Amino acid sequence: MMDEAELLAQERILEVRFHWSAGPYLGRFLGMLKEEGRLWVVRCPGCKRILMPPRIVCGICYSETPPFPKGWFPLSGRGRLLDWERVMYPQMDPETGTIRPEPYIHGTFALDEGVLFTHYLGPEDLDESTLREGLRVEAVVKPKEERVGKPTDIRYFKLVEEGDD
Repeated sequence: MMDEAELLAQERILEVRFHWSAGPYLGRFLGMLKEEGRLWVVRCPGCKRILMPPRIVCGICYSETPPFPKGWFPLSGRGRLLDWERVMYPQMDPETGTIRPEPYIHGTFALDEGVLFTHYLGPEDLDESTLREGLRVEAVVKPKEERVGKPTDIRYFKLVEEGDD
């Protein structure tokens, strides 16, 4: 006879496949990243802010933004390092369920067009002791045949010398 407090369990792996629509604006943003390896943005016609990723309606002034290509433009992928952190804690990749290699450096960048962007700072063997606020950075994009239309199509931002960009 089984004890009432004893629970039986079976381990099962549940696989749920799904697709979601990125919509016309985010879809275009991700498609252009895949095809051109560049980040495209839209300028709000009301408050003149740059919206990245592009959105149909500005979250500040609620103005409707124009569909591609009117008001849209590509970012240079260049800017300045604002801050960074070395990530030491193992984290799961939400797309694959695998643990991401660590440690790695994650940075915040002020792109030349006035947009803030956070992403990996690399390459993997980057000497963190050489980092300081204000260093010039540039996006390193995967080759076209490896791009899939996700922000990780940008491998990382690398340091560049003043005048190299």
